[in-house]
Amino acid sequence: MTKAPIFSALLLVLLAACTPAPAATATSTDFALPPLPTAEPNLPPPQPSAMPTSPESSLEAILISLPGFGSRLVSPVTVQGQSRPTFEQNLVVAIYGEEGEVLALQPTTIQSPMGEPGNFSAQLVFTVSREQPGRVSVYETSAMDGGIVHLASVEVTLLTGGEAAILPAAFHFEVINITAPAALGQVSGGQIEISGFSDYFFESSLGLALCGPGGEGESDELCGTHDNILALGAAMINSPDIGQPGPFSGQLSYSVSEPTPARIVVFAQSMRDGGLLHLSSIPVTLVP
Repeated sequence: MTKAPIFSALLLVLLAACTPAPAATATSTDFALPPLPTAEPNLPPPQPSAMPTSPESSLEAILISLPGFGSRLVSPVTVQGQSRPTFEQNLVVAIYGEEGEVLALQPTTIQSPMGEPGNFSAQLVFTVSREQPGRVSVYETSAMDGGIVHLASVEVTLLTGGEAAILPAAFHFEVINITAPAALGQVSGGQIEISGFSDYFFESSLGLALCGPGGEGESDELCGTHDNILALGAAMINSPDIGQPGPFSGQLSYSVSEPTPARIVVFAQSMRDGGLLHLSSIPVTLVP
């Protein structure tokens, strides 16, 4: 055997080893979340920090990206995030003090065409006489009854002045995910079995409310007005351990004489001030 064929064969092997493999083709299961706003251009965007905790997990309806949990805020503060589409793309941003009092309230809109999810941003001015724990909340209200449809919040520290410490928030899935009954479905028989999956809250407890189609009288943040509350109850989170998420379930009883549009509301309250930490709701139709 001559040297020329051997040299040619070796050259072909080396060329094949150096040739890059073709790029993998994206499959239908590949997806990318839109980038979240950051506090400064040199800060990397928050990375996903949690995978779905149950098969029923879904994306958070209102995701606050700035400020994140544990941030130390100085007035004015800019609140940013992403939201699913809302009625006329409207949202409300609020800052609450240590006792749950409203320190700032600012309407804002989702910066995308009607019916599409998008980013939101609002700047709020607040005043405190001393350093104290506080809360930043972003929520959507119902066009039907004026109550809160969905609310997300972060616990922060409010400062009288000085230098702020704004921490970006990590991506997370829906905190309270209602899986039954089905949204937009019919409920009959005078009793509703409500279940889903939730992050852990104090004493594994959640509140339940059933809101009617409207009302008059004293204001109520859950259902719009007090006389619009059709039922109140509680649900327990069956966590495997303290601090861990788990499935929840509870019941509400109602009485109607004809088909009635309604909302099922599941919410968590603060141990410190009784304010809302998170709220999810779904529309249903009640029938006798």
